Amino acid sequence: MIFVPDADQAMVNQLGAEVRYHAHFKPKGTNVNFAQVLGPNHIRVRTYERGVEGETLACGTGVSAAAMIASRVQGFTSPVKVLVQGGDTLEVSFQSSGEGFSDVRLNGPADFSFEGRVEV
Repeated sequence: MIFVPDADQAMVNQLGAEVRYHAHFKPKGTNVNFAQVLGPNHIRVRTYERGVEGETLACGTGVSAAAMIASRVQGFTSPVKVLVQGGDTLEVSFQSSGEGFSDVRLNGPADFSFEGRVEV
């Protein structure tokens, strides 16, 4: 998770790949999220996703982690609105208790993507 002043200017693919493959995260690597504070309880997140090896339009675990980290670093409270690269605004709600979090929920739009059949 890297806070940036302007998500449009974040070097998601270049810096994301460097962090993803950093020795600290070996052997599996990690996803890398770039977050810009847009206002109180509102961030924008861009994600470099391992496996894809590039930027994705959204990442549910990354968005959730970014919201909870913002609560610690930026003093945000639940719920946190998160604008993702795909253009949707998601909402992450959670309970903060001491060192941890519980009851984490991610809400956002869902679209029908495809239908298929397999004959065996």
